[in-house]
Amino acid sequence: MAEGELYEGLEALKLTIFETAEWRELINRENYYGPEQVLEEILDKRTWSNAEILWVTRRLLYHYGGKDRLLKQAPVERVFLNFAGVLRVLFMLLDHLDPELDENMRAYVSAKLADATWGINERTRYYLRKAQS
Repeated sequence: MAEGELYEGLEALKLTIFETAEWRELINRENYYGPEQVLEEILDKRTWSNAEILWVTRRLLYHYGGKDRLLKQAPVERVFLNFAGVLRVLFMLLDHLDPELDENMRAYVSAKLADATWGINERTRYYLRKAQS
């Protein structure tokens, strides 16, 4: 079987950003120069590529998800504004792309968004009001 035959029909498969050469280059630069240097390079740009957007999002997940001690000292209002910005981007992307998600991905996203509503739904607001009194 020739190499060309092996890949025939695979052109329709869409690569994820994680499988692109640009992503691998970002990861290589991160490993060589460190994530702080790569982040500064990206922040200096006016417009970022999709891979750079995803890389920065991954850094945000790392810091916010790890409950960074220094970040805990940030003003709460600023942290809320950061999350509002991320949510606006997510909203715009989902609205524009309307991606076809498989059932497992849809269930994962739904569960994470449901968890994230803690504090804004009536049950938790009632709990918070009672805890303050």
